[in-house]
Amino acid sequence: MTQVTWTNSLGGSGTATGTTSWTVSGIALQLGANVLTVTARDAAGNTATDTVTVTRSDTTPPTATITAPTSNPTYTTSSSFLTLGGTAADNVGVTQVTWVNNRGGSGTATGTTSWTVAGIVLQSGANVLTVSVRDAAGNTATAGMTVTLSGTFTFTDDPLAVQTTPDRAVHIMELRAAIDSVRVARGLGTFGWTDPTLTPGSTPVKALHVTELRTALNQAYQAAGRAVPTYTDPNVVAGAVVIKALHLSELRAAARAL
Repeated sequence: MTQVTWTNSLGGSGTATGTTSWTVSGIALQLGANVLTVTARDAAGNTATDTVTVTRSDTTPPTATITAPTSNPTYTTSSSFLTLGGTAADNVGVTQVTWVNNRGGSGTATGTTSWTVAGIVLQSGANVLTVSVRDAAGNTATAGMTVTLSGTFTFTDDPLAVQTTPDRAVHIMELRAAIDSVRVARGLGTFGWTDPTLTPGSTPVKALHVTELRTALNQAYQAAGRAVPTYTDPNVVAGAVVIKALHLSELRAAARAL
């Protein structure tokens, strides 16, 4: 006997120590069936082989941890967008990290043992976010966080008092910013407003401004798959309908509710 060698069907090969009595140590096993083949060779080049199948299984689940924006199980924010981050570990290796929001939305995180998810869209109220970690054997683990989206927008003269609070350019500008925010959060672009810059004290509030606010907000509701709001004075006509505090209050409430 001149040499004994070995190969693993899942990768790896080498030469044994010894001949008539031989050993091989440190063979790296992969998950699943590893077919080990030993080949003995004599001085004349004659060979003989023997095989053994060694199955490596992995029943140990990975671990998942959320560390950002907090490691606490609950978090409150006024921002419609959230970046989530954390870590994962496994005795063999983490292959994928995914997330889902019970209020809508899901995806795959960037990274594995250290992962992040940017731009999660939050809905008003409680959003239960679940992160799932998977290893090469298909074992999984989850981590969760409940994120509450509080009153997202703040407005000047809130609430607007009927018949005592005059409608001002700042009220329209604030509503435009709020509505553009919910539009972008649902994949729409910002709205093309008439009189893009309203100057407080000099630019009057027009019926067209209110109509555009309703149109822009209705499109955001439709993009979110929700019924559009119901408005007082559905048709605001210049010269025929006086712009009221109620009209703007309805828009504020609808923007906050989306």
